[in-house]
Amino acid sequence: MKIHNRFWLSALFSAAALVAVNTMASPLPQQPHVYVEGSAELEVEPDMMVFSLSIQTVDMDLAKAKADVDARSRLLIDASKKFGIKANDIATTALNIRPEYEYKDGLRVLTGNNVSRQVDINLRDLKKYPEMMKALVDAKISETINTTLTVSDKKAIEEKVQNAAMDDAKARAGRLAKSQGQSLGAPWSISEFNNRGNERWELRPNRELMGSSAVMKADAMSLQRASGEPFEPGVMKITAQVYVVYLLK
Repeated sequence: MKIHNRFWLSALFSAAALVAVNTMASPLPQQPHVYVEGSAELEVEPDMMVFSLSIQTVDMDLAKAKADVDARSRLLIDASKKFGIKANDIATTALNIRPEYEYKDGLRVLTGNNVSRQVDINLRDLKKYPEMMKALVDAKISETINTTLTVSDKKAIEEKVQNAAMDDAKARAGRLAKSQGQSLGAPWSISEFNNRGNERWELRPNRELMGSSAVMKADAMSLQRASGEPFEPGVMKITAQVYVVYLLK
């Protein structure tokens, strides 16, 4: 009798575990529902340019290399402030110091100490872009200048486009339900992640701000472009997708 009871309890627990696993494996409800993807796209005008510069020097004398990077960092900050850029729009990283080697006759030989720092500058007045780029090129602060157009209030724009994507999802679900003689109920789940198939494990939010960026080499050609070429920021596109499960009435 005890053996039968143990077998019955074991089977009961196994069945319960199987139901739990199946329930966890499916992100969808067991009752009638409609699963839709809502999407939206907005075009916005960029209002900020981010300049990214890597300031670095390689020298056998570590103190000399550090002094050079510090001096060019101060020059960059001073040049930026002339364009009305505030301190909170200038971000500098700590110094990165590492030795550099090369192999000669099978032996690793120290060739110098690489000292570098990354500096990011937010330019909020895009009309000043050509003059600022020219000033940075003339100052020879960095060999490469990366620029990226963006928006200053990205969070508010993301919220706006996500709300639009939700409106699109509800409209799609309503049309599908009506085509089958059903009415739409309350949302059962709302997600930025695609829960269909193996994609649910990727957990990548489906929202993106797409714009343009450029890399300028600090040479004569770049100087000519920066000072003489018209600058038009154009527009950026921000997209969002949401995945919503609505119950059917």
